[in-house]
Formats: sequence, structure tokens, C-alpha cells
Amino acid sequence: MNDKAALILVGLWIGSVSTLFAQTEYTADGEPTALEEEIRWLVNRGRFDSARENQTWSTSYTDIPATAAPLAPHHAITLACRHHSEDMARNNLFQHATIPGSAYYDPVTQPTPWDRMKAEGYNYSSAAENIAAGYGSAQAAYVGWWNSGGHRRNMFNADHREIGNGFFNWSPSSYSRYYTMDLGRAGSAHFFTDTLFDDANGNGAYNQGEGRPGIRVVLQVSGTPHGQFDVSTGVGSFAVPIATINDGVEVVVFLVNTTGAPVSITVPRDYDEYANFTLPSAELTLIGSYVQPNAARNIGFRDLTPPDPTLNAPVLSVIQLPDQIQLRWPSQAGAQYLPQATSDWGQWTNLSPAPLIGTGGELSVSTELPTPYQPRRFFRVMAH
Repeated sequence: MNDKAALILVGLWIGSVSTLFAQTEYTADGEPTALEEEIRWLVNRGRFDSARENQTWSTSYTDIPATAAPLAPHHAITLACRHHSEDMARNNLFQHATIPGSAYYDPVTQPTPWDRMKAEGYNYSSAAENIAAGYGSAQAAYVGWWNSGGHRRNMFNADHREIGNGFFNWSPSSYSRYYTMDLGRAGSAHFFTDTLFDDANGNGAYNQGEGRPGIRVVLQVSGTPHGQFDVSTGVGSFAVPIATINDGVEVVVFLVNTTGAPVSITVPRDYDEYANFTLPSAELTLIGSYVQPNAARNIGFRDLTPPDPTLNAPVLSVIQLPDQIQLRWPSQAGAQYLPQATSDWGQWTNLSPAPLIGTGGELSVSTELPTPYQPRRFFRVMAH
């Protein structure tokens, strides 16, 4: 069954959920700075379509894949990058080798970028590093790497799945602004990852200050919430591990706005095509779906199949009867509707054993009336 359209959340009642599902927030992605996230966003856009990336920068490079999966942030890699950029700046050196006099690493026993990554706790299966200095902006540094063969191939290597960036500004040094990018893969780990932002200036790109924090990214697998989730950072970054999801199953992606006020976001659908959403507070919004790939590959917003706009969102009515609660909503003929309830926004319990088939008229389902001492209960109808 394909989740193609509306997710509607309505009223709250006092009640209980029969089954709770343990979810864990992923935290190893850390919190990049806005400049670091801008570089990641540029890399991930380019990896999605290298031909379009060539058009953007008026180049014609053919030494990189046509497409590659987005890279997820990783805090350990980010720390290795930040520390190396600082060491280079403060010691007025520009090199991949660990800086003599480093404040963080032993240049004798930890002389390489890979040693620095390991020292921060990243156990890589493959890795690469780019460094740059003197560039006045994140985009300038990225374009500098794009126009350098070895650096470009590092950024677009499809074998990499995670990234860290580190920037340090030290005016007494020769170049003032120092950048480090480390890329890697750790075993079979792979992620649903992207950047949540609002393209406020309408330029079709992520800019510093546009990130949207506090958006919970929830994956639903075969009707059940995935065991891990993430909440977007202050710059909009997030990553949800997906290695435990079975190959070939459909995964549906929802966003939950936890900020307490409506939030506008811009979701990429292609290299430079976007969909705009307004996320109401404390409600789930269906963003799209994908089929879990057979290979260990990251997934991002651009990989999603958007919801079908032809299915209208039903208006759900919650009616209290003497001995039960009844949910009612208008239906479209042939559509499938699954009413659900929750008390924790994590595990949703089905209120019917199977989806109800739309008749073109009103559908309804009843559930037990809660006691005054049970937790608040929320209801929704999933429309397919």
C-alpha cells in the first residue's frame, strides 16, 4: 500500500494507547555551525545531479558520478575538522599532516587525518580530507574544491556517507580563514538525511540563518514508527539511521513541528525545484515516501516520492457518545483510510484492523471512552 496523501491530526481526548513503541533520538550527528551546514548543503545538492552542478558553475567535469547519495553530518568528524582548522590557523601552517604544536593531537603518534578522525571516535571504513584557506565564504571554499580535481572527486565519491566541516578564523595568520572537510564511511551505517530550512530570500539555496530547528523527523515503516528519529538542529541539519530497515519496504517520511508555533520550510524535490510547507505546531505533516534500497545508501528529500495532491484531506470529527468516542470523516471513493490514536506522538495504534475503503460518503469508527485518569489521547486518519 502506497502512502500517497493526507495525514490529518485532530482533537485530543483522555485515553490510553495499548502498545507503546520505544523510539531513540539519534545524536551522533552533532550540531554543525551555519557555515559548516552551508558547505554540506552545497555538497549534497551537487552530488544529487553533477550535470546540473556543472551548469551552475559553468564547468564540464566528467570525473565524478552522475549522482551520489547525500552525506550525513557526524559530530566526531566535525570535531576533527574544527580542531585541524584551528591548529593550522594558530600555527600559521597549511597542511594535511597534524600540526606540530597541535592543541588536540600528537603529531608523532597521530600524524594523519585518519588518526585525527579516530582520535575523535570515528571508526571509518573509508575516508578522505579536503583543506582550504583564504576563501571569504563557505560557497567560495566549496567552489574552490569543486574546481580542483582531487578535492572534487573526494566530495563526490559515492562510497562516502558522512561528512564533517570545520572553520576557524585567525586574523594574525597568513590566510586568516581556514577550512577542513573530512568525509567517511563507517561500516554499513546509512541515513535519511538532509537540511530543513526556509528559503526566505527566494534564491533557491540554503543560506546561513535559514535553518529551521526543532523539527522532528519521523519515519514510518510498514505502518509502524521506525525505532530512531532525529530533531533538526539550530541550522536545520538532521540524520536518521536506516540500516535496520529491511530492503525493499516502503518508508513514509513525516515531520513534526515541536517549536510551539507554525514554521515554514522549503523541501527540495529536485536539484533546484522545491516545495514549500507550513508545519502547524505539534502536528505531523506527510512529506513523501521512498523504497528502502537494497544497497547501503543514504536517502534525502530529493529521493522522496511526493504525496499525491489529488487526494483531499478529510476533516475529522470527534464525537463523545455515552459509552464511547466516535470518529467521523468524509471519504473519497476508492481511497483507503486508517484511523489511529496516540498518547505520546511516537507509537500510533490502529483503531481498525485494516484500512477502511472510501465510499464517497461518511466513514466512522468507534473507540472506548477513557477514564479521567488516563493520559491525553490524540487521533488522526491516514489517507492513502
